[in-house]
Amino acid sequence: MEHVKHPQRRLAPIVVAVEDPLLLPEALHIAAACGRPVIEAADPPQLARVCARACAVLADASFAPLSPSPTTFVVAASAETARPGEYVLPAQAADLLRALGAINSRGDAAVADNGRVVAVVGAAGGLGASTFAASISRRAAARGATLVDGHRRSGGLDLLLGIEDVPGARWGEVELGDGVIAREDIRRALPATRDDIAVLTCGRSAIPDPHAARTDDVDAVVSAVATAGVTVLDAPLEAVPARCDLAVVLVAARLRVAAAAARVVAECAAAGIPHALVVRDDAWASLSPAELEAVAGSQVLTRLRQVRGLTSQVERSGLPERLPRPLAQAADAVLAELTGAAR
Repeated sequence: MEHVKHPQRRLAPIVVAVEDPLLLPEALHIAAACGRPVIEAADPPQLARVCARACAVLADASFAPLSPSPTTFVVAASAETARPGEYVLPAQAADLLRALGAINSRGDAAVADNGRVVAVVGAAGGLGASTFAASISRRAAARGATLVDGHRRSGGLDLLLGIEDVPGARWGEVELGDGVIAREDIRRALPATRDDIAVLTCGRSAIPDPHAARTDDVDAVVSAVATAGVTVLDAPLEAVPARCDLAVVLVAARLRVAAAAARVVAECAAAGIPHALVVRDDAWASLSPAELEAVAGSQVLTRLRQVRGLTSQVERSGLPERLPRPLAQAADAVLAELTGAAR
């Protein structure tokens, strides 16, 4: 196993939920001045999803009742309409910046108390991203792992874990609604392994599935279950949610795969999501680790060595509870990095 430097750690964002078109630019400017990522919440459901990982929330009267907390700051356009405790912008911009500065240093500690989210993205097909995602969840089972399938045309992660006959909700059978969803309510509804990995995946049918996982649904579920424990997402790049502490890009040391990984890395970087490469051993490699890092634009976290007979074992009986050493070592490296990246 090879382990290198940590990717850059992500700061907790400031969320701006302002409907007033005159106030919005002022609020965005103040939030940006704090040096943290800024998320603009367009509606109450989005605000509910992102509040849990925010350092602070700037809201006007239309959103303020939906986000009460000591780190919510309500802004108003004029002194005549402002209520006690609200900040009038731009007149009280300096006061608001000082208030934000007071919580700036402790915002990340608060977010770090929440759960962890890791997304596994294959840079190319056939690399075993689903198997690796399931392996990470298996090593995190004692920490309340939830494995979420973000692929619209998945064959089913329940098959991979050998729990296809276990009753529980699949995509299309989980009622998401528009409000905040309780983590334990979702986990209780899902099929689970003997070591208590809750799994949300697709059902199997020979007809088109209108309830396949959609990006918004994945985002809502991950935001809910990520309030505690470890959430592992097996998903394509477009389904990786904003609430993600680490994106693991599974690659092979070949030029075309590295070029595909570079696109994944670029989009993760643009979204402010920490990222790292896990290199699956292959029969032939054209790139050294240093060359792979240079092409893909990310750092190699660990190698995933080949496991003889694993494919046939998974086909017959699912991923074993006692993981082969190469899978266990690579999964442990990701979990160690996940703990660091979330702080």
